[in-house]
Amino acid sequence: MAGGDLWGAGALAVVLAVLLAVVCALLVRERRTGRRLRALVQEVSAPALEAAPPRRPRAAIVVNPTKFAHLDEQALRRRQAYTAAVFRSHGWEDPLWLETTPTERGAEQAREALGQGVDIVLAAGGDGTVRAVAEALTGSGVPMGLLPAGTGNLLARNLEVPHADLAAALDLVFSAPDTAVDVGWLTVDRTGADTDPEQHLFTVMAGLGFDAAVMAGVEDRLKRHLGYGAYVVSGARALWGPQARVRVRVDDGEEVGVRTRAVIVGNCGRLTRNLVLMPDARIDDGLLDAVVLSPRGGIAWGEVAWAIVTRDRRGQRRVQRLRGRTVEVRCTEPQEVELDGDPVGTALRIRVAVEPGALLVRCPPLPR
Repeated sequence: MAGGDLWGAGALAVVLAVLLAVVCALLVRERRTGRRLRALVQEVSAPALEAAPPRRPRAAIVVNPTKFAHLDEQALRRRQAYTAAVFRSHGWEDPLWLETTPTERGAEQAREALGQGVDIVLAAGGDGTVRAVAEALTGSGVPMGLLPAGTGNLLARNLEVPHADLAAALDLVFSAPDTAVDVGWLTVDRTGADTDPEQHLFTVMAGLGFDAAVMAGVEDRLKRHLGYGAYVVSGARALWGPQARVRVRVDDGEEVGVRTRAVIVGNCGRLTRNLVLMPDARIDDGLLDAVVLSPRGGIAWGEVAWAIVTRDRRGQRRVQRLRGRTVEVRCTEPQEVELDGDPVGTALRIRVAVEPGALLVRCPPLPR
């Protein structure tokens, strides 16, 4: 091989060796840089991960302040502070405290709570507040809880939720299961031919006639001073009213004409602890129970009272019992209508339908 060729081959070998050394150095440097970058990322990320504690659950409480009018401002705030302290003691965030207004009775506040991603919405108000909150939560998958307030507390009484003990009611929030219950929908046709009739949700009962007239006659002032006695006073006033001619249809059955003082449709049947209007009504059976009351005179009212007190399931000429998924009532003259104890005016036709298992409520397990 010529000298020039040897020199060229040697030079090429030197160049290749230098290039290989440079590549190896770069690879080593890249690995070291990568290790330093990973270490730096870990140093930066570790505190960030440590500083992000797991999300704590949060509740919203929809409060009707008029139900606490007997408390002064400081007493109400103490109640709020106590409630917040209970939630903190269970590892929850302080609850949202949302007060109703005369024009926004609870549904709007409940929807606001849903928008903030709360885990449960508690209703602290009368039966109207409970109904409004339930309407917003129906179908949402977020449970409703009940806190003592108001006079009736009809849903709480039917679900065995403490209606006079705040501490006991709060205990259920952290210990009771979520139970799927039915809700009722009341369609109110005021003229008998409304093209767009009103629709209202209820959780306990809807009625037409005597019971609605009683509710319409109860003054808030009397309720504050007499409690349930206010309903007795109003009932005495409405006791001797005339019977109404109505036609009743259950599901797809035949329409039947009756003379009645009241038609009451129940999603559940308890009025007070010991007064049960519909003994067979269950809030989770996908059915509605109804009673048609047809007394005329004092003796007949006594028969009705006896049938209710003794929980007579057979029914009789003064108390007819019905059951189905829908109940429709048509009247010859406008009749007062109520739902969950709140009057909603008069109507010539109502239709009541059940929506099974649509609402979650945190309450003790239902009896079987």
